[in-house]
Amino acid sequence: MVSQLGNIEIIPCGTDTENFHLMSKIETRQKLGLNIDDKIVLYVGRFDPRKGIETAVRACASIKSENFKLVLVGGSSDNRLDGAERARIEKIVEEVGIKDRTIFAGQIGHDLLPYYYAAADVCVVPSHYEPFGLVAIEAMGCGTPVVASDVGGLKFTVVPEETGLLVPPKDTQAFASAISRILFDDLWLKKLSKQARINVDRRFSWTGVGIQLSDLYSRLLTQSKTPQPLRTSKVPNTRKAPLPATASLAKTAV
Repeated sequence: MVSQLGNIEIIPCGTDTENFHLMSKIETRQKLGLNIDDKIVLYVGRFDPRKGIETAVRACASIKSENFKLVLVGGSSDNRLDGAERARIEKIVEEVGIKDRTIFAGQIGHDLLPYYYAAADVCVVPSHYEPFGLVAIEAMGCGTPVVASDVGGLKFTVVPEETGLLVPPKDTQAFASAISRILFDDLWLKKLSKQARINVDRRFSWTGVGIQLSDLYSRLLTQSKTPQPLRTSKVPNTRKAPLPATASLAKTAV
């Protein structure tokens, strides 16, 4: 809950837009060994139940396309909780029948990550909660639209119908519909891709963040130099009120 009495302005963290930038989809897919003609949905993040990977998997299972691929990027260890979650996701992938259309890319280097973003048609962020949504920003920086849960910081980072779509968390059907809307509308996909990059440059690049900070400080400085009206406060009256006439007469008679 935020106080309604003060002025609050949000300026986000900056993102390295020189690293996460537009690249040729054909060239990035060739580099990663991905089919040029496939419809690719990408998930990037750790294996954790709160990340909602199960929602993404079940949503993708309902997408009717022969040349569809789900790519899951994220490391895990067998002796840790993320390893157990990956094993659970692998079982769900097999259960829903998309084992042959799912790629577990594992942990990848920061140098390769932009290629995965740029190679994808849609990036999904199905988290149950997300304080900021850095993956969404990195994907949009590479020109990839985002379908994300309508929670936390994702409400701030993703602009619905402009850079992607927001849907209720854990809603498999809503995710499936949103992903399909983008995947199978080439014209709109190109429009979202263009707007995604513009949005990141303006709001989340280091230059954009610097401009926002400079603008905020300038406005605050201007306000501080503007004469403020004097505030007057009522001084409490400490004088005793005169006694009523009847009370005064009664006192004199005594």
